[in-house]
Amino acid sequence: MSIRVTGAAATNELNLHCINSWEAKFLRKEVGSYFAHGIQLHGGATVVDVGANIGIFSASVYNLLNSDVRVVAFEPLPPIFAVLERNMQERCGGRATALPYGLSSCEGEVEFTYFPRATVLSSSVRSRENVEPKERRRVAEDIARWAKDGGAGLILKQVPAFIIRSIVKLGLRSLKQTETHRVRVRPLSAVIDELGIKVIDLLKIDVEGAEVDVLNGIDEHHWPMIHQVVVEVEDWEKNYPLVQEIFEPRYVQVHAVQDSFQKTLNIGMFYAIGSLDRTGVS
Repeated sequence: MSIRVTGAAATNELNLHCINSWEAKFLRKEVGSYFAHGIQLHGGATVVDVGANIGIFSASVYNLLNSDVRVVAFEPLPPIFAVLERNMQERCGGRATALPYGLSSCEGEVEFTYFPRATVLSSSVRSRENVEPKERRRVAEDIARWAKDGGAGLILKQVPAFIIRSIVKLGLRSLKQTETHRVRVRPLSAVIDELGIKVIDLLKIDVEGAEVDVLNGIDEHHWPMIHQVVVEVEDWEKNYPLVQEIFEPRYVQVHAVQDSFQKTLNIGMFYAIGSLDRTGVS
């Protein structure tokens, strides 16, 4: 069985434990965006979810493939990982492995800033000092767009976007509440060898600014076994050429996508399909 996931399918109720209920609804909406530009999955697939948060993407894939999938999910922040682990155990029938560390280019420890009221912003490259006002605007714009698309119900769908943005920005004052956690990071190649992974049908990366570090943690001999990659890229103007340089020689199809909305936020998406072996045969 092969599937392409649409936004509608991705929003089915997952009954997951969460930290902030609004985030769970918001993250469900995003699942469909990872399955665009030819990205597909089939029964028996192995999916690696880097930056799993509470496991919305992992649980969605598990449901959509009728449990015929192996998922490896990474989340380094202890408060979020506790929820992820519980969701994977209770909702994914033993088909998902939750790992309590992040990925990077090498073994080590890094400091992560945790935002309890907006966990999706938690990152090793973001802090209380640099989160405002840009990130408040980004989250406000994202939520306003989501609400206008009907994600928050029919009532909010009728409310003008500028009003929703104003309400959200007021609520996001709580972003000043942060915690700092020193967490472990590892290169993906070390985990591939440790877990005996033979193929990765989809590598999904959403790590709030550390995307290039994650990709640099993949050894050359492991790239052919990674058939598809989807990456959300922050600081687009700086990181676009770096990600392009990594994917272009290794994949049959590479789509770099940045719509007008993403352009204002300096973010975008990369979709890489059809890994090449060393002789150039897919």
